[in-house]
Amino acid sequence: MQDTFIAKTGGSEIIGQMWAFPDKKGRPCCLIPEATALFQERKRELLAGRHEAGFFYIARCYRYERPQAGRYREFTQLGFEYLCPDPADALGRSRQLCLAFLDSLGLRYQLDGAAKRGLSYYLDGEGFEVRAPELGAQKQVVGGGAYREGAGFGIGLERLALALSIQAGQQETG
Repeated sequence: MQDTFIAKTGGSEIIGQMWAFPDKKGRPCCLIPEATALFQERKRELLAGRHEAGFFYIARCYRYERPQAGRYREFTQLGFEYLCPDPADALGRSRQLCLAFLDSLGLRYQLDGAAKRGLSYYLDGEGFEVRAPELGAQKQVVGGGAYREGAGFGIGLERLALALSIQAGQQETG
């Protein structure tokens, strides 16, 4: 199953971040490091005969890497995936929805619309990132991009909360 997942999603980077272990009965299990690849893997079932559809989700995720400021091993990913045959259209819709959500929260941010995404399933490695400069070196709050099956984005809830908290504190002292 792991080999099929890697072949379909280009997920070797994802596998490297996965917590994999046997459960109490010795069955293999894992904790996911992100959710986008799952939507790609299950596109047919999720669309259920429809031409296109959008999906919001909240996922508890786990990354096997050294924790950094605002980047934890265990985190919550808020996300949106738009599955359709036109990745460019899906990317435009996803980015617009993401920015409208952040604007509704009052988050001050910088958009990098030509960010190079680190996961190979993104088309040409291109995507977008939203950054909150107050977070310092780990300032990315949102990452997204187009892939063969559509496009989407993921928001790190803990980083978003941290950015909003810092910005609110700056307003109080400013």
